[in-house]
Amino acid sequence: MPFNAMVSAKLAAYVYALADPREEGALKDRVFYIGKGNGNRCFSHVQIETDGAPLKEGEHKLAKIREIRSAGYDVEVLIVSHGLTDPEAHFLETALIPLVGDTNKVAGHGDRGFWLTENQVKEIHDRSIERGDIDLLRGNVLFVSLNQQDATKLLNGVEDEVAQATLGNWNLNVRDSRRVDCVVGVKNSLILSIFETEKVPDNITRFDRLSAPTKRAHGRSRFFGTRRGDLEEQLRGRTVRQEGQVLSKIRPGAGCQFFPAMAYHALWLRWPRRPSMLPHA
Repeated sequence: MPFNAMVSAKLAAYVYALADPREEGALKDRVFYIGKGNGNRCFSHVQIETDGAPLKEGEHKLAKIREIRSAGYDVEVLIVSHGLTDPEAHFLETALIPLVGDTNKVAGHGDRGFWLTENQVKEIHDRSIERGDIDLLRGNVLFVSLNQQDATKLLNGVEDEVAQATLGNWNLNVRDSRRVDCVVGVKNSLILSIFETEKVPDNITRFDRLSAPTKRAHGRSRFFGTRRGDLEEQLRGRTVRQEGQVLSKIRPGAGCQFFPAMAYHALWLRWPRRPSMLPHA
């Protein structure tokens, strides 16, 4: 299954291997192709082979893929290393091609960033997170839809562009706007950007209220906040769940969804800050 846009952005340039799942033992007995690419390049060979066109002489790689599929198996795709620049990927590919038969050189060092299966890549970069596991998300959260935005441009965009897309303007009532602790931009339910809102006295969220253009329309809120790049690096491309519900999945027709603070977090905000009353970790 192809990687989604968020996972592809995390992978950057990478080196991959195609392996025969029918073989057992060392990688030298299983891997029959080493390549480099971006995005969903690692799946392209299988896609090309499935068109059923006659193979030309010398197309050993596609012939091998066809042989595996004819036997009822799927080609195993391994991400050897990712997060590389193009020159780094080219260097590693060049180094591995002649060494693929030497097990001591290509595997066995225990580095979790190497020789990952497709599912392992998704487990690292595409798994859901529990809301309660992230301190900031325990507060009042506003998830906003960035489905109309170009994810690649936002991922590589300047700070002002990301802030403008994420912080507003959003159709949220004044009462909830005053309480928002963070604004999370999502695209197709996947986290793209995270901003922690600014506060004014009495712990009220700082925002501008924009008047409705017509009598029937609702006013909108534009927030002020600080981008949490540390959390984006950790959470980008993942969904947020709470008790089985996907909170980051915005209902059709809605531009945003507000979720009040979790009960424990709200209680903690009301507690006196005396050492004797601090909750245990």
